[in-house]
Amino acid sequence: MKAIIMAGGEGTRLRPLTCNIPKPMMPILGKPTMDYAIELLRKNGIIDIGVTLQYLPDEVISHYGDGKDYGVNLRYFIEETPLGTAGSVKNAELFLDDTFIVISGDALTDIDLSEAVEYHKRKKAMATLILKEVTIPLEYGVVVTNKQGRVTGFLEKPSWSEVFSDKVNTGMYILEPEIFSCFETNEKFDFSNDLFPILLNENKPMYGFVTEDYWCDIGNIEQYRRCNLDILKGLVKVEITGNNIRKGIFIGENCEIDDSVSLIPPIYIGSNCKIYGNVNIGPFSIIGKNNIISSGSSIIRSIFFDNCYAGNNVEVKGAVICNKVQLESRVSVFEEATIGDDTLVGERAIIKPGVSIWPNKIVEASTIVKANVIWGGKFSKALFGKNGISGEVNIDITPEFVSKLGSSYGSLLKSGSKVAISCSDNGAAQMFKYSLATGLLSMGAEVYDLKRMTTSMTRQASIFFGVQGAIHVVIDKDEPQRVNILFMDKNGLNIHTTMERKIEHSFIREDFRRVKTDTIKSITHLSDCLDYYIRQIVNQLDINNIKLSKLKIVLSARNTLLISVIEKMLSEINVSVRVYDEYRNLYGLIKEVVTSGASLGIFLEDEAEEAIFIDEKGNIIKDGRFETINALVLLKSTKINSLIVPVTASAALKDVAEICGVQFARTKTSQKSILDYYFKLEKKLSKREVANTYLMSLDRVSTLMFTLNYMSISKQTLSEINSLVPKYYSKTREINCPWNLKGRVMRSMIEESTAKSVDLIEGVKLNYENSWALVIPDSDEPICRVYTESMKESETERLNREISEKILAITGLQIEE
Repeated sequence: MKAIIMAGGEGTRLRPLTCNIPKPMMPILGKPTMDYAIELLRKNGIIDIGVTLQYLPDEVISHYGDGKDYGVNLRYFIEETPLGTAGSVKNAELFLDDTFIVISGDALTDIDLSEAVEYHKRKKAMATLILKEVTIPLEYGVVVTNKQGRVTGFLEKPSWSEVFSDKVNTGMYILEPEIFSCFETNEKFDFSNDLFPILLNENKPMYGFVTEDYWCDIGNIEQYRRCNLDILKGLVKVEITGNNIRKGIFIGENCEIDDSVSLIPPIYIGSNCKIYGNVNIGPFSIIGKNNIISSGSSIIRSIFFDNCYAGNNVEVKGAVICNKVQLESRVSVFEEATIGDDTLVGERAIIKPGVSIWPNKIVEASTIVKANVIWGGKFSKALFGKNGISGEVNIDITPEFVSKLGSSYGSLLKSGSKVAISCSDNGAAQMFKYSLATGLLSMGAEVYDLKRMTTSMTRQASIFFGVQGAIHVVIDKDEPQRVNILFMDKNGLNIHTTMERKIEHSFIREDFRRVKTDTIKSITHLSDCLDYYIRQIVNQLDINNIKLSKLKIVLSARNTLLISVIEKMLSEINVSVRVYDEYRNLYGLIKEVVTSGASLGIFLEDEAEEAIFIDEKGNIIKDGRFETINALVLLKSTKINSLIVPVTASAALKDVAEICGVQFARTKTSQKSILDYYFKLEKKLSKREVANTYLMSLDRVSTLMFTLNYMSISKQTLSEINSLVPKYYSKTREINCPWNLKGRVMRSMIEESTAKSVDLIEGVKLNYENSWALVIPDSDEPICRVYTESMKESETERLNREISEKILAITGLQIEE
């Protein structure tokens, strides 16, 4: 049998460690990562090995040569341009003339490959994916299998709401040569995103082999540290070079270690190292080859590459020090700091926790380095949450932070891109808005200042002004010390999680280059944005019909900008409005609507993206029923001919689609997924028309105006319109679920289901005869949300409790009512 080692990885998330070496050449306990892959294959009787290369291929070839020194035969296949995982292996098609193994050159594993191969042959599979159960599967490809082990679905690097299983793709496969017939040579093609979906759609035999052996993908610096430490802990069955002088202490050849040195296991010291007196090393420290550690120094939980120098009384705790780094006397380097190749750190300098220093830098003596030098860095959590980036004003979110955020975003846009910025009516929001502007301008972006807007207004302005993106800054009126920064794409939608990750990576690495002064543009200040917003909505209305209907409403809002815009619209269409000033007093609003004989009342939150209706009888219309009214009046007032809803939406919306005679579909909860589906179906309308209509469906001012429009056209009251659609009962419950059990919960929901059918659009949806349940793991908190719905309230409650108890049986927790 033959094998392919994929060794083309650039390792961008491992920078600055991989600035000068390819990912497979990263040292783990004194030898390159790829050594462990070669040793594993040789141990399993596989010596004919192909190696795919792309980034710095000469580094790999010069080190391994023909493989004879390692007891194997190596052949190299170099990609001139990136071809994807499957595309790179296709280059070796003539070499791979029988069943073969694909293994990663930048992961660490001790899997029993012979057992996996035997499983592959027993199943008569065309492809066998080697899987591993992990607690946090977000950075991997999640794989769903049935009870026989056959692959039934997968998703690459999901969000928590898309996690269907805790079994992940290790990037190791056993394949038959027939897979090469699915794609062409030099075609960019990926195993997970391209080949495996084809095999799944064509019902080819594709299985998952779940291993309990050790496996760790070295995708980032944290995982790199873990691999090194796991070997020292004895968790991985691999060969460690060097002499095991006593339990947990491995020393290479030709080392000079003073008798006064304290060696606290487990530690590894490579060959040709010299360690002077009164040095403290360990526990969990790894010192590579040819290093000098001078008197009085302390190295704890740290990794040194090769050819480094540490002067007298140097202190290094929990850091990674790359090749040829010089730390002069009394330097201190702290937890999760990383120092790149050929860097000189002057005496008494302090490198603070989490700081990364790129290669070839000089840190002057006595300097305290609190931020990344030129490039790089590491943050303990993602910047983005559910609704953009949030934090405490001038504590978590400072003007400097926001300016850098603007530069990070601007670095991902094409040169000369237009970006709109806006903010709520608050001085701090305005400060942050202009901080964003400085960062964007420094990257050569053209900035449009929309001034004071709501979120909904900014969304629609994004399309009107043809910008490539928009950023809206809001200060929460209920928590005035808290700021929220929301990023939008060219269609006015929240940016996709893919773009969020790109911004985070750009922000963390800071590997962007600001422009010269001759390409920095002035800010364009726009003054007519509110008028454009008003015209966009009013032009959709049957104004004459509304005027004749003599409608009147009661409005409860506290955003003065919102109130003035609504009053201006209603004045134009001759609708009487009374502003009810006891904000959030819903029962007072009900009383005002009924006693005044108003057509309806509406409560609007500050950014106009949430609202509650009160009908003329005083009934509250909110949540799912509000969305039902919203969909109905939108379809009756616009040219849109379909209704696309998120997977969490009520079945009542399907009834709305039938009433209006339009096509209905469910998709993922992200705004982008919904709009993309609309683009797919609405071929008779321009993309701009479709996007505008969808944005209006998110805007509660538009909902109000379309409701008044439909009331006047249909001659119906709001309560009569509400009665057109059958009532469904829904319930949502949040269940505490540790991060490390979420994948197992989702897998169990699928494997133990008794439902008529299961949908994996997002989360796991279980469809029963007259009801449904949906389980979605939260992306920011250790909880799962359980949604249930039926036409009977008791059935909704019963089903919700049943699903919740299944989850709790796995987590060992109790329901919190």
